Amino acid sequence: MPTSPQSAPRILCAVDFSGSADAAVDHAARLARRLGAELHLVHAPPLPIAAFPEAGLTTVPVHPEQVIDEARAGLESYAAHHPGIDVALHVRLGPPCDVVLELQQELGADYLVLGTHGRTGLDHLLMGSVAEQVVRRAPVPVLTVRPDCDAPRLPAASAGPPPREATS
Repeated sequence: MPTSPQSAPRILCAVDFSGSADAAVDHAARLARRLGAELHLVHAPPLPIAAFPEAGLTTVPVHPEQVIDEARAGLESYAAHHPGIDVALHVRLGPPCDVVLELQQELGADYLVLGTHGRTGLDHLLMGSVAEQVVRRAPVPVLTVRPDCDAPRLPAASAGPPPREATS
């Protein structure tokens, strides 16, 4: 559900507290400033899983409130590094890809931003890629950011693309 012409665009940035998430939040914040957009940060904390030979995989008992509180504190830290932007924080339990796509629908977010680890080979096979799943399933544009990304930093006050040079 896209936003109406009168409302500010909405950017949803997924955070896993990795180096790539740091870069993604920085890019999302710059984009939000430039577009005058609402910035929403979301984290889907993983529940601890343990393997037991007799029982297979099982979740380890945890207190969801503690996991959610710790995640919210981490998101608040990101928000504090970007003064002047209204940042909404979301913590939800569930598979990260599903959480991101469900929240995108609920918010009517216009853009998704998330970090990517760039895993390949066996690591990619075992760990999967939330970014890859989101890109494949998202109904809106997705910006993926690597932790070593050195994209040009555009001034927030700039209104539109840089002027073009005249050609003869």
